[in-house]
Amino acid sequence: MILFYKKKEYHISVSHDDWVTPEETLMDSSSDYSDIEQPISMNVFRITTGIIVVLFAVILFGTFKISILGNAFYADLATQNKTVNFTISPPRGLIFDNEGQALVKNVPSFDLVAISRDLPRDAARLKEGVDALAGILSKNPEETNALITDGAKNNSLFIVASDIPKEIVLAFSQLNLKGFYVVATTKRSYIDGHQFSTVVGYIGKVNKDNLENDSYYLASDLIGRAGIEAAYEEALRGTHGRIFFTQQEGSSTQQEPTPGNDVVLNLNHDIQETLYNTLFNTLRTANLGRAAAIVQDPRSGAVLGMVSFPGYDNNIFNSVVSQEEFEKLFLSPSKPLLNRAISELYNPGSVIKPFMGMAGLEEGVITRNTTIQDCVNITIPNPLKPDDPAIYKNWRVDLGPFNLRRAIADSCNVFFYTLGGGHNDIPGLGISRIAKYLKGAWADAILGIDLPGEEKGFVPTPEWKRKNTNENWYLGDTYNISIGQGDLVVSPLWINSYISAIANGGTMYKPSVVNRIVNNNKNPIRVFQPEALGRLPFKDEVIREVKRDMQETVLSGTAKLLSGLSVTAGAKTGTAEVVKNTSINSLFTAFAPFENPEVAITILIEGAASNEGHATRTAYDFLKWYFDPGRKTQ
Repeated sequence: MILFYKKKEYHISVSHDDWVTPEETLMDSSSDYSDIEQPISMNVFRITTGIIVVLFAVILFGTFKISILGNAFYADLATQNKTVNFTISPPRGLIFDNEGQALVKNVPSFDLVAISRDLPRDAARLKEGVDALAGILSKNPEETNALITDGAKNNSLFIVASDIPKEIVLAFSQLNLKGFYVVATTKRSYIDGHQFSTVVGYIGKVNKDNLENDSYYLASDLIGRAGIEAAYEEALRGTHGRIFFTQQEGSSTQQEPTPGNDVVLNLNHDIQETLYNTLFNTLRTANLGRAAAIVQDPRSGAVLGMVSFPGYDNNIFNSVVSQEEFEKLFLSPSKPLLNRAISELYNPGSVIKPFMGMAGLEEGVITRNTTIQDCVNITIPNPLKPDDPAIYKNWRVDLGPFNLRRAIADSCNVFFYTLGGGHNDIPGLGISRIAKYLKGAWADAILGIDLPGEEKGFVPTPEWKRKNTNENWYLGDTYNISIGQGDLVVSPLWINSYISAIANGGTMYKPSVVNRIVNNNKNPIRVFQPEALGRLPFKDEVIREVKRDMQETVLSGTAKLLSGLSVTAGAKTGTAEVVKNTSINSLFTAFAPFENPEVAITILIEGAASNEGHATRTAYDFLKWYFDPGRKTQ
């Protein structure tokens, strides 16, 4: 069709080329394309309606979430946007002994903070105020002015001084300085810090790793660094609070922090104090400085007392540690921060002999009636040097017949050389069986005490020696292990745990320091029940026999000093040579009362010049106090 425009009149002219004849219409009816209009599918309407409904539901839910569910969050966010807020670290939970006596307290402390927007804009006025502030803080005015100037440039709020005493707070209140505020906080104070630091531990500033690994922490926070403070950090730390400083000068609102939960120990204050003082007096008298002691209830594994020397006063960490103090604590070869009761490994010496006795009885290598004649030495021929045989001596010359009971009571090395490695007609256990029983009693495993830093012992084997020293295992190696020397090392904690198992009839308990966690109303949140690791790998009658042998040590043997107690006891003395003919470690382990033991104790004193019985005397003095009839009835 062609459209012509003329004098605003329209005419239509039909071009025959564009005209469709009826025949063409009929011919096109066979085409794939139809000229007839098709209706829109109902699926389109359904999908469109569904999309609208979903979008509406999303919008409705979002509105509900923001206005109802997220009301508190967004209201808090709005408050933060129109205020400057200061986060308050919460008071840490307290730590109590098993009778409710506090071992730590939180004392009031004060921080001085500055809000940049509230500081005087006039430089002269600001300097005048800061100079006055520096005077009451006993700080250099120039340095204080620099601190305030830099802080105001880089932060909306910053700390000017921490842990300021009350008298300075009172003096500050008289200055009426604009933009400065006192915030009340708390700081840790340890009661009898020297005596309890081994168990309680201490706190310190968070570091970069703490901030990266746990979103809870802020740069101003403190964290447990040792002992209970570290092991129960999450229970003790609480929930942060905040102070919102509004735009109206001097106006603020506070969201109170929630204190941490309290921790109640199995530890007893009087037991810990007496154990500490008794061992301290022994060391002072002998002019020695390194030792460890642990007291447990053998019926449950509960730790009643634990000390380590040299120790430290954990209150040192409540303020800036001086360079001199830092060197004494962290660089001293005596390692005062080391808990020797659980983190140091020692040759057990003769206190391993009851264990070897049980292994020998269990395997049938000996019976309770097996005897050797005289306890002097064993001579082993040297095929390479016939004129230079190996001689394994006893620590003294003892004559007469020795069965297991007398060998434990008098600590006869020769009997245990024979029991472990064999001699004459006694075949001996051999290192394979010795290692099997030691490993079966967790000597090379973590016992799981709820304190950081426990070290597992080490049980040597021929395979280990060949791999690490390229040497064969010799009979002398087995002899040494049989009396607790050589490469066998364990912790005082393991010694006390295995002796506790003998005392209670064979059960090895997981050592436990904490009894329960309670909230601020003293309601229990979690109570820790005694947890058995398993049983010693010996028959009941074997354990009972060796328990009686340990009683003989008190009645007639090397622990006869304990016969002066008001109760019967079982015990084993021990020495472990550290430097040949120069230095020994003195060990002693015991349980009492014999029939129904309620306490097991192990003492280890390092570096004595000779076997002077320091550990035995310490244990006796402690047990004498513990079983004093007057104390028990108070």
